[in-house]
Amino acid sequence: MANPLLGGESSTQWYSPSTRLSAHHKWRDWTNQLQIPVLETNRSTQQIPTWEAKRARSCALCPLDPVHHEWYVTLRLPLQFFTSCCPLIANPTRLFLRRDWTNLGDGPAGLIADGLLTNDVADYMCFRAVCRTWRLWSTDPRKHGVLDRRFHPRQWIMVRQKGSPACRRDFMNVSAGYCRYVNLPELRGHDVFGPTTEGLLVLLDRTTWVVRILNPFTRQVLDLPPATTLLSCNDLELTDFRNNLRRDLLQVSGAGLAADSTIAVHFREIRTVAIIKPGDVKWTVVDRGRSILPALSFAGRFYCATTEAVMVVETSTDQPPRLAIVAKLNRPFSRMMMDTVHLVENDGELTLVDRECKGSRNPRKYEVYRVDMHARKIVPVHGLGGRAVFIGIELALSVSPSVFSSVNADTIYLGFDEMLRGYMDYSPINLMDGTSEPRRFKGSRNGVPLYGPQGVDDCLSWSVTGYRDESNDN
Repeated sequence: MANPLLGGESSTQWYSPSTRLSAHHKWRDWTNQLQIPVLETNRSTQQIPTWEAKRARSCALCPLDPVHHEWYVTLRLPLQFFTSCCPLIANPTRLFLRRDWTNLGDGPAGLIADGLLTNDVADYMCFRAVCRTWRLWSTDPRKHGVLDRRFHPRQWIMVRQKGSPACRRDFMNVSAGYCRYVNLPELRGHDVFGPTTEGLLVLLDRTTWVVRILNPFTRQVLDLPPATTLLSCNDLELTDFRNNLRRDLLQVSGAGLAADSTIAVHFREIRTVAIIKPGDVKWTVVDRGRSILPALSFAGRFYCATTEAVMVVETSTDQPPRLAIVAKLNRPFSRMMMDTVHLVENDGELTLVDRECKGSRNPRKYEVYRVDMHARKIVPVHGLGGRAVFIGIELALSVSPSVFSSVNADTIYLGFDEMLRGYMDYSPINLMDGTSEPRRFKGSRNGVPLYGPQGVDDCLSWSVTGYRDESNDN
């Protein structure tokens, strides 16, 4: 149901998981934060709007009628914004506005909006959704492009799930530990990949093969040319009458920013990295035929790993785009031996995890390196700086144990990709003392093994498992 507080601009709702749920997308009680904007009144006889309540059409922009008595609005706003902008407020964790919403003033409202945008675009969109006046005092994301980094939900991941409504998706804030669901009708008729490092979703139209970039919180969409233009003549002949095969070939294995106004996309099955700018009529191929995994955006540039080096997409006006070596690996890894490497942004640094297979009966060996851009080499590090890293074949995620108490520091957790489900692929792996635990197999779902216990660690492991969201549009 729509939130009556949020008017016509937002279709999101906060929630806090509180029950033990399934391995795909459910958690135990791992957070106490209930992040819901609430309308309050100090009169017991006055009807209080609820999440499910219907509102009059005239209330679409501003749900609070100024002629009502003693109306207040409560927003989830960080303390520091009030202490700096509104020092006279008795309770700085709540903002009370009576009758005239404009009495806050554009100065304090603008400062609060700017602070919220710096902290989290989801909070910023809730602020804008409160009333028309506050929207006038804050920047409208729709007047800027999808690639404007100020509005990217970088700290949010889309939770992998099945059986949910067709256009509803759950998102988790990995820096604060709370969740919200978002209604996204833009997903109808699309395969969904992602999110990217910037928090954007990559969509593939199942009919036209057009690639779209979607910001799930601002609802901005960027249309890109059809991905079929990247298929070779042999690919086109092979898939001429087989749409399912074409969809398999066009799965997105990595995407993100390669520059301020350039998007890079990696299509694993056709071994192609291509870039495009908004307004371009065709893709520009950067590299074709090379075995690449993984690929991600870091600090506004697009990085990937080959069997021998970490590479970056170079774009310049005087040269065609190309892959350039950032740092060579300490050892070439073997695809035949099921070796893998994984890139992840770990507390502001680009980190590489080397997973070496030592035979089918021996536990895997894990080494962690920091990618030194200036020295152009990878530097061995001990541990993960107190954080935990979840790795999949295509995706990776770094989280803080202070946010997720059931997750251990300096520990690697494996996703459920096929190449990470070997007989000796123990998980988790503690890098400080070298200990690891065999996964406890508990049956399978759709041919994919399920492991226990089924808590937040499993939820995060599913979030880095590569997949194509083929949700039912009904």
